Amino acid sequence: MCPAAFFRDLKDIQTFSSLEEPGFRLYWISTLATYAASQMDMLIKGWLIFKMTGSAADLGIVTLAAGVPLIITSFFGGVIADRVDRHKSLLVTQAAAIGISMTMTILLTTNLLQYWHFILLAALQGTVFAFIAPLRQSIVARLVKPANLLNAVALSSTSYNIMGVAGPAIAGMLLTFLPAYQVYYIIIGLYATGAITLVFIRLPAETAVKDRPFHLDMVEGFRYIGRNRKILVLLLIALVPSLLSLPYIYMLPALALGWLKEGQVGLGFLMAAAGVGALTGSLLVGSLSAVKSKGTLLLALMFMFGTSLCLVTQAQIFPWVAIMLFFAAASSTAYMTMDNTLILSSVPQSIHGRIISIFIMAVGLTPIGALPMGFLADHIGIPATFLIAGCVAVLVAVAIYVFTPAIRKMR
Repeated sequence: MCPAAFFRDLKDIQTFSSLEEPGFRLYWISTLATYAASQMDMLIKGWLIFKMTGSAADLGIVTLAAGVPLIITSFFGGVIADRVDRHKSLLVTQAAAIGISMTMTILLTTNLLQYWHFILLAALQGTVFAFIAPLRQSIVARLVKPANLLNAVALSSTSYNIMGVAGPAIAGMLLTFLPAYQVYYIIIGLYATGAITLVFIRLPAETAVKDRPFHLDMVEGFRYIGRNRKILVLLLIALVPSLLSLPYIYMLPALALGWLKEGQVGLGFLMAAAGVGALTGSLLVGSLSAVKSKGTLLLALMFMFGTSLCLVTQAQIFPWVAIMLFFAAASSTAYMTMDNTLILSSVPQSIHGRIISIFIMAVGLTPIGALPMGFLADHIGIPATFLIAGCVAVLVAVAIYVFTPAIRKMR
């Protein structure tokens, strides 16, 4: 059976309906390759840094070096995404990612690699991905029919969740019998695959915006949010849990090792439960494109996330905790995907980049929320911290359902 026939046969399965569309199919393959490369790169850099310095703090500094530019420059990336031809600009950013990986390969091959190189390259990579993320998100709506938008966003999320698990595992396996610089050849090849696949996507050319000052485009994005209460609330649905509930994932070592008294294997199982849950959630929500009451479903999934998080620490039994983490990860991924889709379907394509970049910034604040959550866990304990984090999500879902009927009526 030829690939085209295979994808046509998927038409009766809502989970993969957007893959029938050739442009999105190529985009999804490109996304899969790009995420695989970035996840493999993350693991190898961590391994190299710890091998070089033996310091967990040094790992944290490099992670921060990548995260800060991603948060700070995401909105600028969104503004630029709305001013340029997104397709061509995405090719440029893919080329930049290839260049960063090639630099790393050269430094490894020549034995010139030093710790400050990790910081510099991480900052550059964070900046590049601040542009890649809004460009990739804003181009999805141009590749699929409106009826397939939720499915397309869900499958994009699925590609990230798949490679979030498989990418590091593949990199770790490769490092057992290949030197790091040779693994970087594979990473470069994956980034190149992502770029080459994009070349074959056929989209009408977009006209670059040159007659309006950059700062006015920035202001226009914020003004649009200020005038549109629904979009503001949808962004708050991403922001509040990202800061106060979703950082629970960074507390899993404390949950496994400190509260459950499990070892590294137990922690690995809990991480796997959350990973499988996230993958399941993204696939599940991709099957719900035909659901008309998408706003109500969004709030129901958010309520389910908060409830699952509250229940995680209600029994100090390992299987119970793993099951509740599965449901928490599945429902959180599903509701964030639904939130992303409702934003994309509610704003004009001309400002997709700016609005989605704010969504990306909100989600990107999750690591920052880990600091106060960790402080709280140290003072009141893991069970109370998970309970509070879950209650925040439940209360936000209930409050929006009661006081913002426009959200629950969204279709």
